[in-house]
Amino acid sequence: MAKEVQAVTEETGLIAQAQAEYEAIRAQIEEHYQQARELRNQTDKLKQSGRTDAQVMIEVNQLFDQAKRLTSLSDQLDAHERLEAIRNMNELEIEAFVLKEKSAYNENMLARQQTELEKVKEEAVAMIRRAEEEMNETARCLAVQTERLAELEG
Repeated sequence: MAKEVQAVTEETGLIAQAQAEYEAIRAQIEEHYQQARELRNQTDKLKQSGRTDAQVMIEVNQLFDQAKRLTSLSDQLDAHERLEAIRNMNELEIEAFVLKEKSAYNENMLARQQTELEKVKEEAVAMIRRAEEEMNETARCLAVQTERLAELEG
């Protein structure tokens, strides 16, 4: 039973760890989205500056491409790693629930077995007491019979 309690404790710790990992993924995704927004803002500012030289257009395209890559990366993280983290948390929560149920069942079983053990101990004590009484009665009868035999032979 102690092993199951330890397992439940470890599962609870793993759930907290999985939740922390999930939050870290969410923060990373949000950071990528924020960087993409900032890059798009920079792109818009460059477009609105009125400058049309080739260097500005190259920079605008680079910023826009970076923003697209960050958005794509965020979408991939959001779709895959977040779902994986949620699935992992769900599996750990189910496992912890099952372990808690097993632990509760085993605690009930142990209590029932302890009660049965006490009952069996009481019955054993009663059987020993009856056996001792029977032995004493047999010894008393033997003594009476030995005494009577001595009288008859005597």
